[in-house]
Amino acid sequence: MITDTSLQDRLERGERLIMDGGMGTEILHRGVPTTLPLWSAQALLTNPETVQHIHEDYIKAGAQIIITDTFCTTRRAFAKQGIADQARDAAILACQLARQAIAHVQPEHEVYIAGSMAPLEDCYSPELTPSTQELVEEHALYAQDVKAGGVDFILIETMITLRETLAAIQAARQVAMPFAVSFCTNEHSALLGGESLPDVVQEMKQYDPLFLGINCVAPSTATKSLRILKSVTHKPLSVYAQGAGAPDDTQGWQFTGENTLDNYILSAKLWRKEGMQIIGGCCGTSPAYIEQLCKLK
Repeated sequence: MITDTSLQDRLERGERLIMDGGMGTEILHRGVPTTLPLWSAQALLTNPETVQHIHEDYIKAGAQIIITDTFCTTRRAFAKQGIADQARDAAILACQLARQAIAHVQPEHEVYIAGSMAPLEDCYSPELTPSTQELVEEHALYAQDVKAGGVDFILIETMITLRETLAAIQAARQVAMPFAVSFCTNEHSALLGGESLPDVVQEMKQYDPLFLGINCVAPSTATKSLRILKSVTHKPLSVYAQGAGAPDDTQGWQFTGENTLDNYILSAKLWRKEGMQIIGGCCGTSPAYIEQLCKLK
């Protein structure tokens, strides 16, 4: 549950918060396999201590919100590996690792745990989005698992279609958890499924999310989409964009040699100037990014 100082209260006061950075790509960066379909969840089965260490490093870097390693802990993903019966335990473990990281670091600042709920299928392929009935049923289980893990709120992230967004919101509400929503958009600032941000935000108004945001896109794409979001909602806004590298069909991500940290911070300064309250990093970012984000005015 939301801890002593309510995240909602802090956001309503206009406070600025720093989110953590990439989990799956940081697992890969540390030499632990992240092959599909389990992606970052594979480490929960083989190297859970790596997941906890990554959380700890983000907290030490200054992150005030850390995201659980539950991006792929669905029965659908685990069934593709032939181990659907292990999905719930993996999800609960992922949440516990985040809680254990906070207890181990004992930071002076308050840290909130966001329970990640992502698209059931590939997050760049809206054409693979399951039927509405499947979305409702499977996200209901997803939300139950994340809540059982003891998170502070649910983060419905990397959403690429309105249908799935609404199913995930319904699931969060059914388990009585506060939630936020973050979208993955294209160069035209629409969801990858084609829905415009203004239309999607209009649908969100009746559900009162903690905040709305953009994630897992290039910083330039995020900037354009955030400006549209800002023009159609008074909700607090978040952004956590991609760092170095690009998606890969085998291991989920392929790192490049280019140094994007400085450019990322330039974008982050612009986001902060334009009023984004929560800033972090997605795929390809690391604790070094978060450390630099914490230095922003």
